[in-house]
Amino acid sequence: MKGLLLLLSLAVIGGCPVLVTGQEKPSWVTRVERVLQEKEPRWRIAERDVRSVEGYFHEAIILKSGGGRADVIITILESPERATEQFDGERIAFTNILKKDAAQSTLEGLGDENFMFTGKGRRKYGNIFFKQGNVIVHVFAPAVETAKRFAKYVVELKKVEWRRGHGRN
Repeated sequence: MKGLLLLLSLAVIGGCPVLVTGQEKPSWVTRVERVLQEKEPRWRIAERDVRSVEGYFHEAIILKSGGGRADVIITILESPERATEQFDGERIAFTNILKKDAAQSTLEGLGDENFMFTGKGRRKYGNIFFKQGNVIVHVFAPAVETAKRFAKYVVELKKVEWRRGHGRN
């Protein structure tokens, strides 16, 4: 009987999912949320989508203002090399998708690498992508100046974190 009970216990324990904790949310990402709320009172954080596993952190911050929507998406990868691979892939994909309806350019002094798409015609949205170390950021806003401002908040807070010596995240 004890053997059967032990076998049953092992079967139940073996069938239970293992709790795996992901990468913790870096404090500078929390500060990005706070700065967006403080410096952009017209925009409210409507939603956050956080995903995290070992060596990977991703947060999409969805902001709304009236009928407008802006996204600030921060992805932190295990290494700058992995970030470069993903960034290069996104550059190819978004260039193929947006090149017909948007003008592509770069911005001076934004991250290690960046590219931006600006809507043509009446739609003057800003779609900014940049990589800094092992961090990739994508900012979309209905106006180019708004996208640039939001991207600048992320860069400034990330730089503060680097100066404090808190690692690659």
